Amino acid sequence: MIPKAGLDWRREIDWVMVWVAAVICLAGAAQVYSATLNTQLQGAFAKHLAAMALGIALFWIASIVDYRHSLAAAPSMWWAGILGLVAVLLFAEPINGSRRWLQTPFGLSLQVSEFMKAVLILVLAKHCGRRAASYLTARNLAVIGAVFFTPFVLVVLQPDLGTALSMASVLGMMLYLSRIRRNHLVAACLAAILLAPVAWSLLRPYQKDRITGFLHPGESPIDNSYQAVQSVIAVGAGGVWGQGFGQGSQTQLRFLPTPLTDFILAAFAEERGFFGVAVLLALYLTLVMRIAWTSRLAADMEGTMLAMGVAAVLLFQIVVNVGMVANKLPVTGLPLPLMSYGGSSLVTVLAMLGLVNSVRIRRAAG
Repeated sequence: MIPKAGLDWRREIDWVMVWVAAVICLAGAAQVYSATLNTQLQGAFAKHLAAMALGIALFWIASIVDYRHSLAAAPSMWWAGILGLVAVLLFAEPINGSRRWLQTPFGLSLQVSEFMKAVLILVLAKHCGRRAASYLTARNLAVIGAVFFTPFVLVVLQPDLGTALSMASVLGMMLYLSRIRRNHLVAACLAAILLAPVAWSLLRPYQKDRITGFLHPGESPIDNSYQAVQSVIAVGAGGVWGQGFGQGSQTQLRFLPTPLTDFILAAFAEERGFFGVAVLLALYLTLVMRIAWTSRLAADMEGTMLAMGVAAVLLFQIVVNVGMVANKLPVTGLPLPLMSYGGSSLVTVLAMLGLVNSVRIRRAAG
């Protein structure tokens, strides 16, 4: 399971990706500290650091272990994830109308849907990668559909539409990299169009309100558009250089909702200004591009699809979160990767980056 003799994994690692991810993590930790300063949530900073430490450990483990062993274990992990998602629906305590977190014996909350993203990437990369040389058959597509839609539906039922949509980005990338016959593609598109009204009817009232609030953001700042309106105010208040660390008026006066989770970028923009956000987005772009470059270097198609699956889910979450903060997309509750407070998300993203590093380390090992 460890690198072959003669393979210096320390030299093969993408250190640019490592250091870029580290800088983003540190920026996130600093922002969590600032957002919880002099509040009842100050303990969140210590929990964030603990999750970061666990994520770093998993990053290095996933980097050292051959990614092909992770692919081989993917079906078992998928079944474990399905059981976990069912347990969430049956036993999790509702928080703000949603059942998303399982309480562990250690007093920590576990968001199974976050870990399921990484599992889906592994399972779909394994299934699609081995069939990349030929067209996917109807049977192959049926298996892919079952593997994807089972956890997708379970996550929608929590309800957690944002995480479910991020899972869909993985499926889209895998199908894009696969060979699909035109008639199968047309049938899938028609099915998606026909099922759109059904999907709308399944949304909870608050989810529909978020979409309508996005379409009419300025009509009532105390309705469901309140979060988006306050986010835009916070971003604008930052100006070019920002108000300074711990000095954001919207954040410190508690006008900005969830400044350490969904809207951490708005709090960051208020303190660091346009310049800080530009640097942060440049770091994210570098991170995604390094992952995409690793996919080109992979020793096999499974490695390529694994890396591109990680790139797809990270890019989707970054774009949606930034669009949400700028009030260009509806509020979905998706965290900003590596920055937002949330142990399950942070640990999962770092573990996925470790898988990408494993692909890079073995690009010439065969």
